[in-house]
Amino acid sequence: MKNRLKLLTLFVCIAAAIISSVVYVLCVGSHYTFHTNTFLGTDKAPYTEVKLSNESVAKMTGVRMENEELVFEFDALNPGTTAVNISYDFGDVMIPLHERTFEVSSFGILIDRTEGIIKFNGFKFIVYAALFVLFVIQFIMLWMFSDYWKKGEFSYPMVACGGIGIYNLVLFAYILYRMLNSFIDSLSILFVLVTETAHILLFGLTPVMLVISVLLAISNIWLMRNEGKRPVNALGIVFAVLWFAGMVLTFGANEFIMLWGISYPKTVWLILIYVIAYFECMFLSTVACTYLATKYTPAYDRDYIIILGCAIRKDGSLTPILKGRVDAALSFAEKQFKKTGNKVKFVPSGGQGSDEVVSEGEAMRRYLTEQGIEEERILPEMKSVNTFENMKFSKEIIEADAGEKYNATFATTNYHVFRGYILAKKLGLKNARGISSKTKWYFFPNAFLREFVGLIVDKWKLHLLVLVSIILTFTGIVLFLY
Repeated sequence: MKNRLKLLTLFVCIAAAIISSVVYVLCVGSHYTFHTNTFLGTDKAPYTEVKLSNESVAKMTGVRMENEELVFEFDALNPGTTAVNISYDFGDVMIPLHERTFEVSSFGILIDRTEGIIKFNGFKFIVYAALFVLFVIQFIMLWMFSDYWKKGEFSYPMVACGGIGIYNLVLFAYILYRMLNSFIDSLSILFVLVTETAHILLFGLTPVMLVISVLLAISNIWLMRNEGKRPVNALGIVFAVLWFAGMVLTFGANEFIMLWGISYPKTVWLILIYVIAYFECMFLSTVACTYLATKYTPAYDRDYIIILGCAIRKDGSLTPILKGRVDAALSFAEKQFKKTGNKVKFVPSGGQGSDEVVSEGEAMRRYLTEQGIEEERILPEMKSVNTFENMKFSKEIIEADAGEKYNATFATTNYHVFRGYILAKKLGLKNARGISSKTKWYFFPNAFLREFVGLIVDKWKLHLLVLVSIILTFTGIVLFLY
């Protein structure tokens, strides 16, 4: 509920920024202050001549010197377009300025559209409003991400907050930097700034993504050698190839692409850069959340520990991976008992495969009793065939034993913890938290990628909205400018 309130605050701030910008521009936009960037070294305005090709569109209302710069004032009259020629007296010689093109919109806004510059009174307010919105987005995304982390609520919304935060931080920081050095006073300058930000996003993320892509490819080779040549074990290689292709289509647009005889509009190129950068941010956030999930320690107030099953040996004993999960559960239970005196119940979960002599749940039950755990504290689940069913059937066992009021945790291998959080949330396992055990390194990179794909699929509407927003934004800017 609290996160909904934060998001509501964000939407209210965005709406307020848009409405206030529109109202402000409508109030001041009928007047235009034209700064000529002509500095005459005097505070006295010279003799000037101003000619408008269509005097029914706009009129000059004043001329002055401002910090020794020649400045003109114009007012809108009627919708339309007019050429504006200005010249000023300098030592008995009339010096012409570059011809301007003014347009009065149907809303009465006087716009300077000279060669795609796009200036009008009130534009500065729009820039400040945009900077305010970016700041609010950054603040709320970090706030929500921090809350998820502190509470141990690892989820796809947490990943989305982190990804948007990374993406937005670069935009906010660079716009602020440019404003502190030279103010953004036209739409064309803002467009250039946005283009530069795209380069910064992509260049800045490239070293990190290159390392991750190489690690994914290497880990997949090890994974296929040790765990079998299954399609799921090759996801990292596919990702690395797609990422490299994306880099060629962006960084190599002027060199490689043209050599291949392929070309596309700059708008498409810019959209492509931002789309790739957006998904890179989401992937990096997935990596961070998956890692943080393995380092989180649940509060010592648990009533049940679900131990997620995996394959056992032919003789019915535990494999190193499964033994690690059970040992992690035992270690947590021991620490909780020492700190609080509360004993947990274990729910070893896993059915019997076609090549297994007993169910995984039974194999774990035997191991637990060998470690001195009383039979009454073990509630085995022995019919599940995957992680989803592990969670589902274990939840049914727990609720049959405790009712609806309980605190559960689940024990699994580190690369699998984040997946456990996602499934626990979907199944309504209240306050479920994860305990992780270590395993071989090459499992981990594929887990990052799997959760990234899960994020895209699970929140496809949100990502589609972002992609449509990027496309519409840059298409609209280009159409408005040119």
